Amino acid sequence: MKARSVKLGSSLALMLMASGSFLASANTNGYKMVLIEDTPGVAALQAGQFDQGISETLNSSAEVDNFSRQMSLCVGFTKSGKLEQASGACDSAVSASQQFHQVSSSDKREMRAYALTNRGVLRLLQNNNLSALADFKRAAELNRSDVNQHNLQRLELALNKANNGLDIAMVSAE
Repeated sequence: MKARSVKLGSSLALMLMASGSFLASANTNGYKMVLIEDTPGVAALQAGQFDQGISETLNSSAEVDNFSRQMSLCVGFTKSGKLEQASGACDSAVSASQQFHQVSSSDKREMRAYALTNRGVLRLLQNNNLSALADFKRAAELNRSDVNQHNLQRLELALNKANNGLDIAMVSAE
């Protein structure tokens, strides 16, 4: 397990974000989700074969750390619309990100940030914009990666546009 944990820390920089078509799918409305490379099921998830990816992740006999497994399940369940199952997996990924003892505190922050940004995407699909915003903000505070910044800026822009519409409606009603 120690070798896997050390590898996990170094592979965060090589983290796979799903391919462009996966990221741009209508299911997540252009928000980005993160997968950890070399985790069973990742290739199928990237190819948009969500049920197969979930099955491979759940049924793999390979030794996989809980964080990587839960990240894959979070993405797979979210992208396949199984939001209740996704919620459990995303919450577990956030918790698991703090369980590694062999990785540096900066790697733990990075792992937690990616778990939070994935959970933020799920929360958007659950129509919970405030919780999504909180997850995206916390992720960006922990790690200012392109993925975390993209998701935060995208949601802030959408919320500002919605607020501007409300302000105009309130002003014109006066």
